[in-house]
Amino acid sequence: MSSRRVILPNAVMLGEVSRLLEEGHTVTIMTKGSSMSPFIRGERDSVNLVKRPVVQIGDIVLAHLGKGHYVLHRVHALDGERVTLKGDGNLDATESCTLADVCGTVTAIMMGDKLRFDCTKPSFKRACRRWVAAPRIVRRYFLGIYRRIKIL
Repeated sequence: MSSRRVILPNAVMLGEVSRLLEEGHTVTIMTKGSSMSPFIRGERDSVNLVKRPVVQIGDIVLAHLGKGHYVLHRVHALDGERVTLKGDGNLDATESCTLADVCGTVTAIMMGDKLRFDCTKPSFKRACRRWVAAPRIVRRYFLGIYRRIKIL
């Protein structure tokens, strides 16, 4: 039996992912883009998502920003029901949504079939906090080098 690769528009596919998460399923999706570099590399890494009752600063979440637009970014700030998101590979840009717009939380990052990072481990959370807290200039130069040589 031959396998076929099906490519769906993000709005369709991620809408279905959101529905499955709401039903309590764990969903694994392939990532796109470079906004979560260096922790997640688009077109290579996939992530496991679950619906979590509590969202915390530092979590990587799938959020619906409206009109079929979804992002997989880190929770940068919480203010009541307002959530500010920022990609690890973004130096300045942020997005805002509400807690109700958060579809799921990343529990693991995989490279192929192999676990790359367990996002629930304290060591992973420490590494993420160090990255987010690093001065902008340090992140800028590291990302510039990282994107050119594709390390890791």
